[in-house]
Amino acid sequence: MGKKWMILLGSFSVLTLISSVLCTSLIYFSEQARTDINSKEVVAANNMYKSLSINYNQNNVLNLSNLNPGDLITKTFSITNNNSNTINYKILWSNVSSTWNTGNNYQTAHPEEFVYTLICSNGEKIENKQMPLADDEDLTIINNLELKTNKTNDCTITFSFVSKDGDQSYNFNKSFGGTYKVVVEE
Repeated sequence: MGKKWMILLGSFSVLTLISSVLCTSLIYFSEQARTDINSKEVVAANNMYKSLSINYNQNNVLNLSNLNPGDLITKTFSITNNNSNTINYKILWSNVSSTWNTGNNYQTAHPEEFVYTLICSNGEKIENKQMPLADDEDLTIINNLELKTNKTNDCTITFSFVSKDGDQSYNFNKSFGGTYKVVVEE
């Protein structure tokens, strides 16, 4: 009877060891993966030191056209640090394409009339910054942001076609495409 218990105990110990190694490996590799929240791409790397969730309350991809002077488009998103460590992150533009820098019928374009404002609950604020015109520009919206553990930063980004006194037909039929995204800084 004692020999059967020794074999059973030895088998259980080996199975426990194998199970522990497999679970540890799975946790390690899953923490190295990128995350998708609500089917919207999140470019926040997850590992044991950086765990972040981003919820784009609306889609973070913009395809805007046929805007009129005075038009405003507002989108919100939140960034939550789920880890015990402070993280640093930035917000960037990507995949930008714009016709706001091209003139119509020999008229000069006025891309400075298409701007965005970013206001976050942590006090960060950018007001009336010109929208990017191409992917080869500096596409940083804001950088060097810090988020403490178990905190959330709620942000609102507003896009506007600034209404000026007088004719603004030179900016009619302009379009903008691009994505704004949150990226964890290494």
